[in-house]
Amino acid sequence: MEYEYRGWVIDATPDFSLGQFFAHARLIRASSDDDADAEMHIERNLAWFDNEEEAIQVARKWAIAWIDARSGNIAGTDTDSSTRHSTIPARTPAK
Repeated sequence: MEYEYRGWVIDATPDFSLGQFFAHARLIRASSDDDADAEMHIERNLAWFDNEEEAIQVARKWAIAWIDARSGNIAGTDTDSSTRHSTIPARTPAK
Protein backbone atom coordinates (compact mmCIF):
# COMPACT_ATOMS: atom_id res chain seq x y z
CA MET A 1 0.00 0.00 0.00
CA GLU A 2 1.34 3.41 -0.93
CA TYR A 3 0.45 6.64 0.84
CA GLU A 4 1.56 10.23 0.36
CA TYR A 5 2.45 12.26 3.42
CA ARG A 6 4.23 15.64 3.62
CA GLY A 7 6.04 15.21 0.32
CA TRP A 8 7.02 11.59 0.98
CA VAL A 9 5.62 8.44 -0.62
CA ILE A 10 5.23 5.69 1.98
CA ASP A 11 5.18 2.12 0.72
CA ALA A 12 3.91 0.02 3.62
CA THR A 13 3.53 -3.23 1.66
CA PRO A 14 4.51 -6.08 4.01
CA ASP A 15 6.58 -9.10 3.06
CA PHE A 16 5.11 -12.55 3.66
CA SER A 17 7.33 -15.37 4.84
CA LEU A 18 6.98 -18.39 7.11
CA GLY A 19 3.27 -17.71 7.57
CA GLN A 20 3.84 -14.17 8.91
CA PHE A 21 3.49 -10.66 7.48
CA PHE A 22 6.65 -8.63 8.10
CA ALA A 23 5.97 -4.89 8.44
CA HIS A 24 8.32 -2.74 6.35
CA ALA A 25 8.32 0.97 5.58
CA ARG A 26 9.93 2.29 2.41
CA LEU A 27 9.95 6.07 2.17
CA ILE A 28 10.83 8.09 -0.93
CA ARG A 29 10.90 11.86 -1.35
CA ALA A 30 11.56 13.29 -4.77
CA SER A 31 13.50 16.53 -4.96
CA SER A 32 11.99 19.51 -6.71
CA ASP A 33 15.48 20.09 -8.14
CA ASP A 34 15.77 18.10 -11.38
CA ASP A 35 19.52 17.59 -10.82
CA ALA A 36 19.13 16.15 -7.31
CA ASP A 37 18.54 12.49 -6.55
CA ALA A 38 15.47 11.30 -4.71
CA GLU A 39 15.87 10.67 -1.00
CA MET A 40 15.03 7.19 0.26
CA HIS A 41 14.79 5.52 3.65
CA ILE A 42 13.93 1.86 4.21
CA GLU A 43 13.07 0.39 7.59
CA ARG A 44 12.82 -3.38 7.55
CA ASN A 45 11.36 -5.88 9.97
CA LEU A 46 9.51 -3.44 12.21
CA ALA A 47 7.50 -6.38 13.57
CA TRP A 48 5.63 -9.39 12.28
CA PHE A 49 1.95 -10.22 12.33
CA ASP A 50 -0.55 -12.90 11.40
CA ASN A 51 -2.72 -10.25 9.73
CA GLU A 52 -1.62 -8.29 6.62
CA GLU A 53 -3.70 -5.20 7.47
CA GLU A 54 -2.13 -4.92 10.92
CA ALA A 55 1.37 -5.07 9.38
CA ILE A 56 0.43 -2.32 6.91
CA GLN A 57 -0.98 -0.06 9.63
CA VAL A 58 2.09 -0.45 11.87
CA ALA A 59 4.46 0.31 8.99
CA ARG A 60 2.39 3.33 7.94
CA LYS A 61 2.22 4.73 11.47
CA TRP A 62 5.94 4.16 11.97
CA ALA A 63 6.70 6.02 8.72
CA ILE A 64 4.49 8.97 9.66
CA ALA A 65 6.16 9.23 13.07
CA TRP A 66 9.61 9.07 11.41
CA ILE A 67 8.69 11.82 8.93
CA ASP A 68 7.22 14.00 11.70
CA ALA A 69 10.29 13.56 13.90
CA ARG A 70 12.64 14.31 11.01
CA SER A 71 10.76 17.48 10.13
CA GLY A 72 10.73 18.64 13.75
CA ASN A 73 7.03 17.99 14.31
CA ILE A 74 6.13 15.80 17.23
CA ALA A 75 3.21 13.54 16.36
CA GLY A 76 -0.07 14.78 17.74
CA THR A 77 1.00 18.40 18.29
CA ASP A 78 -0.39 19.85 15.06
CA THR A 79 -3.54 21.90 15.45
CA ASP A 80 -5.03 20.32 12.33
CA SER A 81 -6.64 17.06 13.45
CA SER A 82 -6.09 15.53 9.99
CA THR A 83 -2.34 15.40 10.67
CA ARG A 84 -2.49 13.99 14.19
CA HIS A 85 -1.06 10.52 14.62
CA SER A 86 -0.52 8.37 17.65
CA THR A 87 2.75 6.70 18.45
CA ILE A 88 3.19 3.07 17.51
CA PRO A 89 2.81 0.72 20.47
CA ALA A 90 5.71 -1.61 21.11
CA ARG A 91 5.03 -5.17 20.07
CA THR A 92 6.99 -8.19 21.08
CA PRO A 93 7.01 -10.74 18.27
CA ALA A 94 5.25 -14.00 19.03
CA LYS A 95 7.47 -17.04 19.35
